[in-house]
Amino acid sequence: MTVEQVSTASPGRVKAGDILLDGLFTGAIGALSVALWFLILDLIGGRPLFTPALLGTVLLHGGSAAAQGVTVAPLEVAAYTAFHFLAFLIVGTAFSWLMTLFERFPIVGFVLLVLFLSLQLGFFVLNVALGSQLLGQLRAWTVVVANLLAAGSMSLFLWKRHPRIAEGLRHVWDEEP
Repeated sequence: MTVEQVSTASPGRVKAGDILLDGLFTGAIGALSVALWFLILDLIGGRPLFTPALLGTVLLHGGSAAAQGVTVAPLEVAAYTAFHFLAFLIVGTAFSWLMTLFERFPIVGFVLLVLFLSLQLGFFVLNVALGSQLLGQLRAWTVVVANLLAAGSMSLFLWKRHPRIAEGLRHVWDEEP
């Protein structure tokens, strides 16, 4: 089976509702994996919910407020958690749409790779920009691990939802008759 046969063998038209629902689940999975990672790190460090409180303080009051000290307070934790989940729902929906395209057009895999690397670079730049104010409070390696956990869990979910991608990739280098 060629790539063209795989891409035209669609069982039906993909519905926007399916992409949106997959995107919401994808985003929730990514957000939960990051939240659980930082909850575990905060519990090990003896400071439960410190990371969302820190980032909520930055979000609501700026980096200089976080440099002066962070208190775990419901407003900051809730604000950051809401922002975090909303951002992941948006990214998850975009990722779902791109995976739907990837199922039909394997070249979109390169777009996904560039998008992932761009998001990683963006998080790194943000971490460096806030680094002087958050020095010693949020380690870069924890953010990298969190991003990898999120990307891996989101990709695994969507990979299972789009089994035709694997079939298309198996035949991407096949020569046409």
